Amino acid sequence: MVLNEILLSKQAYSSLISLPMNQRTLVSKALHNLGKNPNTGLKLWGASNLYLYQIATDPKIVYRVYGTKIQVLAIKVALEHPPSSRFKISAVILAAGKTDYGDSLQISHIAESFLNAGIDDLIVVLGYQAEQVKKALADKNLKIIVNPEYEYGLSKSLKCGLKMVSRDAIAVFLTLGNRPLMQPEVVKQLIRTYKGLEAPIIAPTFSRVRGHPIMFDKLLIPELMKAKGNIGGRKVLQHHYRELKQVEMEKPTT
Repeated sequence: MVLNEILLSKQAYSSLISLPMNQRTLVSKALHNLGKNPNTGLKLWGASNLYLYQIATDPKIVYRVYGTKIQVLAIKVALEHPPSSRFKISAVILAAGKTDYGDSLQISHIAESFLNAGIDDLIVVLGYQAEQVKKALADKNLKIIVNPEYEYGLSKSLKCGLKMVSRDAIAVFLTLGNRPLMQPEVVKQLIRTYKGLEAPIIAPTFSRVRGHPIMFDKLLIPELMKAKGNIGGRKVLQHHYRELKQVEMEKPTT
């Protein structure tokens, strides 16, 4: 088999040589796999000839393909230290619009489910009856942002929440504020699946019906930020449907 030529940008080369030997070997194997099959990566929506290749969550390689040449633009490997931040994952609860809003108790329950599952970067987007919900969430370790334009569609709340996601998060959960059946076990199982698979989007199902929350790799946030109108992550999910991993649960999740 003839391998495609791998070309490293200055940034990618600097990242590679700065890695410890064990991680450099891991990246070199990934580059070798790309040389054999450049179509292995995930085509990034809205980007010209731009792909993402990842082994589970580590490493991540962004590249372009030109004929028989592969141009590697960036290499990102999660730091080994400190271990507590290695798999930092965020979550955004979209509870601003009247149709997305359950009630303060439901939103509080969803927040507790995320926190009990170990999510330490939780963002709640409020709008409709914001002050009432704030009181119900006052004792919880989370971020609250109020979307004053909540009546103009879900996409406004989505963008508000995503702007608050921690910079060192590797993925983000999205869900609505009217999903009272969500449990910590669902969140934990989706996280385990994300760590073990090459899947940029993971969703729970019950009786093969997709539920909430849905987990997106952080590199898909730029695509999520393109949402318009009353659409959240649905368009990105549809665009990457082939890469979507669905995990069947024992109980309903919506």
